[in-house]
Amino acid sequence: MLATTTAPTYAELMINQIKQRVHMVNRQLRNEELCVYESGTQYCVIVLLNTKTRTAVATFGVNAAARRDLCLTKAFLSLVENTRKAPMALAA
Repeated sequence: MLATTTAPTYAELMINQIKQRVHMVNRQLRNEELCVYESGTQYCVIVLLNTKTRTAVATFGVNAAARRDLCLTKAFLSLVENTRKAPMALAA
């Protein structure tokens, strides 16, 4: 007997894409971490945590089915990436 699987919804695909982007940004952060909390629906929350004190620095709620929220999420992650990443050492 074959197991039946359902295709992922648009919101699930978008949340997975957000998780991938968060993973890429987390590789550049030092002493801070972005976490994605899902509810099993089209909604999720992105939290910027200080890893030493485990306090929330910023939170962002996302409706993965809304194009506006996806654009704001991209801007939020770009802001975190550009302002919070560890400084790069210049090679001589």
